Amino acid sequence: MAPVLISVERNLALVRESEDLEFALALELDDDGSWYRTPAERARRIQRVATRDVDLHGWEANPTPDLQGLEIAHRGYSVSLMLGKRLADYVAGAAEPAR
Repeated sequence: MAPVLISVERNLALVRESEDLEFALALELDDDGSWYRTPAERARRIQRVATRDVDLHGWEANPTPDLQGLEIAHRGYSVSLMLGKRLADYVAGAAEPAR
C-alpha cells in the first residue's frame, strides 16, 4: 500500500505546488476546467490527476464523502489522504484557491 500512497501524494503535490492550478490540471488531464461545474465533479478531477500513471495494485481511489480528501480502499481497508487547503478550495469552487 505504501507505494500507492506515495505515488498518489506525489501527484497531488505536483498540482498543489504549481503556480497556476487550473493550467496544471488542464495540462495533466488534457481537459478544460469549464467541464467541471460542481464540487463533486471537481473532486473527481482531482482524483483523476492524483491517480494518473499510478499502478493502484487493486486499490480504489475515490473522493471522500466530504470532498476534502481521497479515500484509498481495498477489501474493507481504507486510508484517507487530505487534499490540502489549496485543492480543497478548488473543489469547493473558490475563484482563487489559496496557495
